[in-house]
Amino acid sequence: MEHLDRISRAVRHGDPAQAIGSAKELIESTAKLVLRERGETISGREEVPDLVRRAQEALNVHPTQAGGPDGAPSVRRILGAVSTVATGVAEHRNAGYGTGHGHDVVRSGLGARHARLAVNAAKLWCEFILDTLSDERAPWRRRTVPSS
Repeated sequence: MEHLDRISRAVRHGDPAQAIGSAKELIESTAKLVLRERGETISGREEVPDLVRRAQEALNVHPTQAGGPDGAPSVRRILGAVSTVATGVAEHRNAGYGTGHGHDVVRSGLGARHARLAVNAAKLWCEFILDTLSDERAPWRRRTVPSS
């Protein structure tokens, strides 16, 4: 909730760099939450692309492993695209367009549309991941039956 409040304030007050930085943090926090909930170890040194991949794998919704309805070719393409979108937000922030790194030049050209692009991209991934985590019929809840 804290991240969403910060993001909303940044967009409202015309601070695209803050919105972009906070969108990246939202993705990172969501991935870490999923990994903790699934009993995965987090070293604290992981980069966002690795966290995104690991979170999707922990929920069995990574495009390389998804089965059932999540394994349909169209859904796999979407799952791959949302992974790319989440990673893109982190790359955009790390390229100097968001807060979180010291900058030696003034950012220019960022506007509200860039902030909303990053925020909506982050929300897309995070909402899907959190929906999957809480879904009683989600792929990660299926138990595999040991072969005899």
